[in-house]
Amino acid sequence: MKRLLTTALFTGMTLASVGPVLAMDKTLSGLDVKVDLSAYADNNVLKYWPTLEADLATAIASKVTLNDTADAPRIAVEINKVAIDGDTILPDTGEFNQLEGTVSTFEGLNDAVATNADSLENPDEQIGSYALQMTAVSGDTPAPEGWVTIEPSQDDFYAALVDAYATTVVERLDD
Repeated sequence: MKRLLTTALFTGMTLASVGPVLAMDKTLSGLDVKVDLSAYADNNVLKYWPTLEADLATAIASKVTLNDTADAPRIAVEINKVAIDGDTILPDTGEFNQLEGTVSTFEGLNDAVATNADSLENPDEQIGSYALQMTAVSGDTPAPEGWVTIEPSQDDFYAALVDAYATTVVERLDD
């Protein structure tokens, strides 16, 4: 029996070109990913998804070449909200469908930047920053005749959101 998983991602921009981004040859001299949910004191996200920070860093790193000696930008990604339909307290299942954060780009190694920089948080080197909000929704589109529609699981949403967030970060490196 054929199955159809209908998951749509909306990022405020079209993700129709996600496939080609995987083949893009982007280089970063550094990558820093943080999950800081301190603005939401009652959140329980890390109870269910303790590896979110590492998973997002791995997803971004898999889409670029990391070379700490390259004349390339460094980026800092901070996730500051994880929610289910706007609520930062996740249900007992741990489900969420929204990721929000900020992506900051810093000047990479060149004659003006020391090669032993200890942090990606030097505001003098920041060359760009933008907010990135992403939502995943299950599709209500009827399946073609003979197909069965299966609602995505929480792991499907997690994987889709983390991967799409990483893909969008890499897509926007040239902005």
